[in-house]
Amino acid sequence: MNAQELLVHLTEKQVNSLFEAARNLPADKLDWKPSEKSRSALDQLQECATALAQFSPASGERKMDFDEEKMAKWMEERQKITSIDELEATCKAQTAKLVAGIRATPEAAFDEPFQLPFPGEYKLADVLAYHYWNCGYHEGQINYIGMLL
Repeated sequence: MNAQELLVHLTEKQVNSLFEAARNLPADKLDWKPSEKSRSALDQLQECATALAQFSPASGERKMDFDEEKMAKWMEERQKITSIDELEATCKAQTAKLVAGIRATPEAAFDEPFQLPFPGEYKLADVLAYHYWNCGYHEGQINYIGMLL
């Protein structure tokens, strides 16, 4: 298995695990928050399902800028999707586009620098793996919500 196929495997598996964790919550608790400043499982699924469409990491630019207006619009738009089935379908459709981009990226390009609006140095590999990491991070938060319930 090469680097592309490993990342594809891990990403697709993680997306499935994320939604499995969410489906283990009582359906009426998907929007429950442990505290006023916490995030619900629904909010986290909305992020995972829609972020790739907003911030496509497979672009040839190797650069991602921060746009407050675009961010605010995305935050507002993603809240409109409240069905776990629609969120899963959206996430899997966006993941499929990412997977195609990963497979089309030569392994040697994984080491190319990628400019992000955050401190630190990044490579294309960091950005291509972000969806995998983000879904795993949010799966942990959703499992914690389930434990609290």
